[in-house]
Amino acid sequence: MPVRTRTLGWLLCLIWIVPAAAFAEGGRLLGKVLGPDGKGLEGVVVTATSPQLPSFKDVETTDKKGMFTVDFDHIDVTYHYRFDKAGFQSMEVNQQWRLEGSQYYEWTMHPGESAPVPGGIPAASTSQDAILAYNTGVAASRANDNAAAAAKFKDAVGHDPKLRQAWESLAVAELNLGQNQEAVTAAERAIALGSTDKATLEARWQAYRNLKDDAKAAEALKDLQKVGQATEEAKKVHNEGVALMRAGDYAGAFAKFQEALKIDPNLQPSLLGLAEAGLKSGHGAEAEAAAETVLKTDPKNEQAIRLRYNACLALGDKEKLSDALVGLAAVEPTIARNGLLKMAFDAYDANDMAQARARFDTVLQVDPNYPPAHYYLGVIEVGQGATAKARSHLERFLQLAPNDPEANAARDMLKYLGKP
Repeated sequence: MPVRTRTLGWLLCLIWIVPAAAFAEGGRLLGKVLGPDGKGLEGVVVTATSPQLPSFKDVETTDKKGMFTVDFDHIDVTYHYRFDKAGFQSMEVNQQWRLEGSQYYEWTMHPGESAPVPGGIPAASTSQDAILAYNTGVAASRANDNAAAAAKFKDAVGHDPKLRQAWESLAVAELNLGQNQEAVTAAERAIALGSTDKATLEARWQAYRNLKDDAKAAEALKDLQKVGQATEEAKKVHNEGVALMRAGDYAGAFAKFQEALKIDPNLQPSLLGLAEAGLKSGHGAEAEAAAETVLKTDPKNEQAIRLRYNACLALGDKEKLSDALVGLAAVEPTIARNGLLKMAFDAYDANDMAQARARFDTVLQVDPNYPPAHYYLGVIEVGQGATAKARSHLERFLQLAPNDPEANAARDMLKYLGKP
């Protein structure tokens, strides 16, 4: 019995599955400090720490409306806030942060005597002038006056060049002022004096990055990794990529996610972000590779499954697309089955029966009881002279769909094959 090419009377299309957007890790506190009159209080120094995260510390100063923000890399931990402003009673509160995304909170401060601002230290120096200059610099830093702080820290190291804390603080102040070379110099001096302070190491790394000194930045990153901060730094860069994604700058976001992954190659949110941004900026191969990397360690990750499928669809790589469709069946069984069926019919109509047989078999991996796959496998096996396989598929087709328009053709082929 001759085998003829059969064309479906309906159109099967491969469907683009839009993945979920990449989101920043942790959350953001949108805080407002009020005076007793209910108006925003400017110039309040807010110090955020966490007893569960010893390396976390963020110092912010409220703006003219009394507003400040703190970004968190972790949820389900307790954060401690201290509020300081001259002429007002200092205030300390704890907050259990449980939600991702942004949350708004208000606090009210009342006039009174403020407690000593923490951070001024009995610096390890025999020079009283150095200690005084350092502590004055700390106060200026907490007031967000980086220029005054840098000047005072310079005074401090002028009086005592071995005052490590002053070099550490100077590095951060110079970085905040955009003085990258000065930040590097101060950080290197602090490190030479034995500093392993996170903020100092971060300032040195960031300054070398800003100076485009990739070799020195890589060395600085290794030091950060030694103290376990690389992932935290990668998350900060990741969140920059998320912001660019939300602004529609997919090429910029793609570059940021690449940068984050150089810092921490295993940061899953950046792998997913890279895949999504890559899809939207014409980097299909990179998108597919990133999604595949996630699936190697997290095979049930739905976003990665969808992203891999979209990437393979964009690339037009039929072998990879077939594998991606099999994976997609876990979350989109109908789309996966129909996509595989289309690929099978493409091969069938091109008279590539070996490929068509393999792809109809793949359809049955996804949906073992799908009648058309059994029917066309029966047709192919008849043409190849594989009588037993042909009979098995055709009989199964008639069990599943006895009233299908192709049922009579199946019965005719079974008669042609004769009794087993």
